[in-house]
Order: sequence, then C-alpha cells, then structure tokens
Amino acid sequence: MGRRRRKVVKKKISRPPPKIFLCPICNVEAVTVLHQKGEDYAEVSCANCQTKAKIRWYPAYGDVDAYSEFYDIVTGRKKVEVVAEAQTENRENALDVDESNTQASDYNTLDESEPEE
Repeated sequence: MGRRRRKVVKKKISRPPPKIFLCPICNVEAVTVLHQKGEDYAEVSCANCQTKAKIRWYPAYGDVDAYSEFYDIVTGRKKVEVVAEAQTENRENALDVDESNTQASDYNTLDESEPEE
C-alpha cells in the first residue's frame, strides 16, 4: 500500500520596492526620491540629466507613488501642480499694492505740477 503524498508548499519571496528608478527623459536608472518625515513635499530628481520636480507627499505615499507622479508630469500626462504659484501670487499682490501706491502718488504729483490758470 502507498502512503499519502505531502503537498509541497512554495514560499513567496516578496521583493522590497525599488529605491532607484528609470528616468523617462534620458533612459538611465538614476531617479531618486528624497523625502524627510513630516514634510509635505518630496523632491524627485534624476542624477544624470538633472531633471527635478517637487511632488506633494501624502501619508499613504511611498517612493513608487512619488516617482509615478514625476513620470506623469515629465511625460505630459499630468498638469504640473506648481508650488511656486503661491509665491508668485504673493509677489503679484505685493506688486499690485506697490503699483496702487505709486499711482496714487503719481496723481498727487500731477495735481501739484499742473500750472494754475
């Protein structure tokens, strides 16, 4: 009589996610994601072609997620969320305030410089 055969259990080997990615511009494996804990943004940059982007970092994100957003931005599939927009808006508002001050002062000088008849 024969005995029962045991099932062979194969263990799945899980690989850790990559740390260095392929650059969509120069096709070199040189893209890294730099993120400090507690910051709202991560910097994704290619060491070969110096392409950089600042990506919004969400709590559930990993390096792969930030890289995929970088890839979408570089290839043109996603519009760029520019961090500098807020800074430029603040500058424009400051310029508008300066212009309004200069315009008011210009009117005052025009009124004073006009000859009276």
